[in-house]
Amino acid sequence: MSQKRQESSSASPLLTWLAWAVVLGLLAWVYTPIVSGMVANWWVDPNYSHGFLVPLISAYLVWRQRKELAEEPKKTNYLGLVIVAASLALLVMGQLAHEFYLRRVSLIPLMWGLVLLAWGWHVARRVLFAFAYLILMVPLPYLLYDAVAFPLRLIAAEIASWGIRLFGIPVYLEGNVIHLPNLVMNIVDACSGIRSLISLLAVGVILAYLILPNRWVKVIVVILVPPVAVFTNALRVTLAGVLSQWVGPQTLEGVMHDFVGWAVFMAGFILLLFITLLLKKLSPTGKEVS
Repeated sequence: MSQKRQESSSASPLLTWLAWAVVLGLLAWVYTPIVSGMVANWWVDPNYSHGFLVPLISAYLVWRQRKELAEEPKKTNYLGLVIVAASLALLVMGQLAHEFYLRRVSLIPLMWGLVLLAWGWHVARRVLFAFAYLILMVPLPYLLYDAVAFPLRLIAAEIASWGIRLFGIPVYLEGNVIHLPNLVMNIVDACSGIRSLISLLAVGVILAYLILPNRWVKVIVVILVPPVAVFTNALRVTLAGVLSQWVGPQTLEGVMHDFVGWAVFMAGFILLLFITLLLKKLSPTGKEVS
């Protein structure tokens, strides 16, 4: 009798691992084409090229807590099944609605739900931010993208036209079109600043999380990301307009155009880093659980 009980208990972990292998294999089969499509987006769309870095940063956030995670008590939490079921429902909704965003974003709560199911709340709580950060790798739905990009084009054109006038260059603004003496600058989606906004948001969130001790100060940095992105993009358009007058229209294309865009983005990153370090110095000391 005792021998049979011992054989049954030794077989139980094997069956558990086998069940997990089957479940993970099925999920990998379902999500592989979804993830590969998202990676293709990162590759061809410059607005989301930062997507390659987001999973690496998320993995680092988990790795840096490896000692704490090893010490946490681990117990199956069946609330994870609810999270997994809700995530799969989101996947089905996205499939029926032919909506890429829902299908892609459903993977994130699904993975976190599996962690909660396998290791319990204490472990899942510690890796919650790392999983939530993965949302920034998912390309926005086109409806939301257009709703954000168009007003950003108008704002960039308005600020840039004002900035160009400061250099004594006559400007006539018509919506998102800037008329200069020797050319017409049309502020298209690529110049709207949404690329800087998305990339700086990914940068600002991780800077705030890693550097700042206070939760509310972290929120301030994230709130300041859009103004920084708008300002730096307007600066880029201003420089492009001024250089086109002083050097020539060729500065709006090729290496010079790309260099100005890269330099201004780096200026935005440095400004965001400066704000974060300043807030760290001004914020009260003391540890807070992130």
